[in-house]
Amino acid sequence: MTALDGKCLCGGVTFKVDKPTHLDSCHCTTCRRWNGGVYIGLDFTQVDFQTQDGLTWFRSSDWAERGFCNRCGTSLFYRLVADKEKLSVCAGAIENLPDETPLTKEYFIDEKPGFYNFEGERQKLTGAEVFAMYGAE
Repeated sequence: MTALDGKCLCGGVTFKVDKPTHLDSCHCTTCRRWNGGVYIGLDFTQVDFQTQDGLTWFRSSDWAERGFCNRCGTSLFYRLVADKEKLSVCAGAIENLPDETPLTKEYFIDEKPGFYNFEGERQKLTGAEVFAMYGAE
């Protein structure tokens, strides 16, 4: 696989990930508050950190943590507490993400506000379906 480069705004966190086969989105209230809008990210993957001096983790729920740069505030990662090795990477932090990478899932569709919609068809999961899939609540 091709390695893609990622970083925060200030460069305090830099990393590489394998080119994803798809992207996911999340419409939950927490993701929208954290990102200032819908979360779009790479599916859970391994991250090869080059620098992580500014990386800080925030426990946003009983089952999840969010990683951000403590210098510039860039939202970078999401992970399940039960499996901290695999991260969902914010798509906006990837410098060379191919335009043709498809969006294949929408999580927490039942929390999506009405002021935006994505084009095309894809799997749409409610919050209850997401919790059942990942065994968390």
